[in-house]
Amino acid sequence: MKTFYLRWGGILVLGALIGFLGWQRYDREVKTSTPEEVLRQPSDKPVRIQGRIEAGSLAIDPSTHAAVFNLTGTGGKIAVRYAGDDLESLRELKVVVLSGKWDPSARLFESRKMALTPNYGFVVSAYLIGLIPMAFFLFRMERKVALLYALIKQEKLYQPEDQHEIE
Repeated sequence: MKTFYLRWGGILVLGALIGFLGWQRYDREVKTSTPEEVLRQPSDKPVRIQGRIEAGSLAIDPSTHAAVFNLTGTGGKIAVRYAGDDLESLRELKVVVLSGKWDPSARLFESRKMALTPNYGFVVSAYLIGLIPMAFFLFRMERKVALLYALIKQEKLYQPEDQHEIE
């Protein structure tokens, strides 16, 4: 029975480690900031920003292949210059995720890369809805099999074979 709990303890520790590493990756590479957070905490490192393109602010310059617009969040807006490849997909009132750097002297967010809008809450909940009941089911079934094995060993029907009788 001791190995049973050690095995499941190891599985839980491994699951917690995988969750921790996943959270670190999300926080380092996938997490988005709002325009308010970029204005409040300027950084010279590249940042991913998510917001809605303000209505009436989108202007595309075909000669420089760049778009200039305002990106709004819940409480503020930020000016953006986007010089990426996907100018056709920019629309007013569209929610976008842009990767780039904030230029505090020009008060402009410079971006060359657009990403998909994440919905990680849905993905995580779908995995948890499937994995938690399955782990509980496997835990209970392994426990029942271990108890059944112990009962079979105690019965008279199960007797270890003697090596002398086989010869």
